[in-house]
Formats: sequence, structure tokens, C-alpha cells
Amino acid sequence: MVSSEFISATEACEFLGISPDTFRRIVRDMNLPTTSDPTDARVKLYNRAAITALKQQPLIIPTRHRVVTLSNNKGGVSKTTSAISLAAEAAADGLKVLLIDAAPQASATISLLDEAERPQETDHGILLSWLKGDTPFQELITPIVFRQFQIDFIPSSPKNDQIDRANPLEAVPALREFFESWDDSPYDYIFIDTDPSFGTLVSMAQVGSHFVICPVQADVLSVDGTIQLTRQLQRARNLTKSQFPALLGFFLARFDPRKRVCKEALDTLRAAYPESVFEAVIPENVRVTESPSQKAPINLTAPDSKGAIAYKALWKEVRARVERTTGA
Repeated sequence: MVSSEFISATEACEFLGISPDTFRRIVRDMNLPTTSDPTDARVKLYNRAAITALKQQPLIIPTRHRVVTLSNNKGGVSKTTSAISLAAEAAADGLKVLLIDAAPQASATISLLDEAERPQETDHGILLSWLKGDTPFQELITPIVFRQFQIDFIPSSPKNDQIDRANPLEAVPALREFFESWDDSPYDYIFIDTDPSFGTLVSMAQVGSHFVICPVQADVLSVDGTIQLTRQLQRARNLTKSQFPALLGFFLARFDPRKRVCKEALDTLRAAYPESVFEAVIPENVRVTESPSQKAPINLTAPDSKGAIAYKALWKEVRARVERTTGA
């Protein structure tokens, strides 16, 4: 029987959230000592305390911007509302923010832009045109100026679904490669809204991110689906051969405290991911559902509503967790 003092390489990779290649590189670079498994001499074991200390070290992000993707394979879990709300809260805090609508259904675009401002079928102001090399990335950006702050925005259109038919070997790492080389990026945070699928476009957003946040609808079936996301992120880390994209956390959305199923979903999520669930819970709120029709985020349309207050609390947790994780 293996002593609890030691941990296998597989367990270490799961604990640290990194790929085997990255773990081998860390072991080599830090010259971590090993011992043989008494039940199988071919298996190397590592001191558990040394591996735990590695997780406590901050993740190194060489760029100014922190890229955060909102992702969940299930639809109707408030990904778009949450992406817009978090971007708005970050901008209201005085940070420079870019919001990217990477979903072909263009929900964020519809929520923020009047019809005349949206990309049409013949327009090239979408990620597809950038991937094809027709348009510089910076030319995709549309500034949205509110009285209190500004959000820079990259809109979407149905043409983006062609990315899912593109060559994944070329498309998936594209955002990551650009973000890593964007030395003069003016942004503190880049938020990406994605569609409820696991196609090339979603993979491109996840691989291009430092962190992924998963909104979860307050029902047990939605909670059960979170394991799919954790597996996707592990595959993405295998591709990037790094600790990114890291799971920043889960949060409950559309929560109704009167419903037992909502409370059960929250308990289940916290039991499954005790260190990864945000304290903030987004309630079922009429004001939140009305904000897209007003082409503005909830912190402007109804700042005193329960939904706006909840998103402000969530942003504070998100920012604190990012800064703590990166040692900022």
C-alpha cells in the first residue's frame, strides 16, 4: 500500500490541472526527488507536500491581459448575460476590457448592439475574417461607450459557424498564439462568450484563455454535465502543454431559493468541487432578463436589482481569485 506521504504522477497531474508533458518538465526543471512504488518498482512516486507546494505557487501570465472564457455545453445557463455583466463590472472598476462574442447565434451582439450596428451576412467584422487573414484583429473591435464606462466589443454573426468546419489544427490555437504575441495589448481583461457546444470555435476560445468560468443552471442535470467541461479543459491543457486554460470556478445562475431542486444543485456542486464554487449565486431576476432589450448591462439598467448586486459580488470574487492565482 502506498503511503499517503506520496503521490503518483497521474494524481499529481490531476491535482495540479496540468498535462503529463508539463509535469515532466516541472519535475526536470525543479529536480524533484522521486521514490519507487513498493508495489511496482516501475512507478515513480513524488512527495505529496512538494506537489502541494507547487499548486500554491502563482501561475505566470506574461501578458498584460487576462483572458477569461465563459463556457458550458448546456444552453440557457446565462453564459451571455454573465459574460456581459462581468465585462461591465470590470469596466466600471476602471479596467480596460474587451468582450468577444464567439457564438454564432450572436446573443451578446444582439444584447448590446442595435440591428443597424450588427454585422450582416456580407460583413467581414467577425472572427472568421481574421482567421482567413482578411482583417487585422484590431479592426474587428467596436467600442461601446456608455455614460459611465466603455466596453470594447468584437461582435459575431452566423458566419462564425463556418469556423467549426475549418481545419481544427489551424483554428484551435489561433487565439492563443495571437494573445501571447500581442505585446501592445491595451486590455486588462478579455472576456469571451461561447455557444453551448464543443466545436472548433469553443475549443479555440478555451485554448486561447487563461481561465474558464462555468455558469451552471440551478438543476441537478446541469450540475452533472460539469464533468464534461473539466475533461475538455484537461484536453486543452494537453494541447497547450501548460497550466492554461485553468478552471477558475463554477457558479449557480437562475437560482430560486424557494425551489428544493436549486438548493440540491448548489449542495451537489459544492460537494463535487469544494474549492471551485464561487460564493456568489445569481438569482432568477426579471431585471436581468430585461437588460438585453435596453442594449446595456444590468449594472446600468437596474443597478439596485438583486441580479446586479449578485453580479457585482461575483466579479469581486472573480477578480480576487485571478489575482490570487497569478500572484498579482
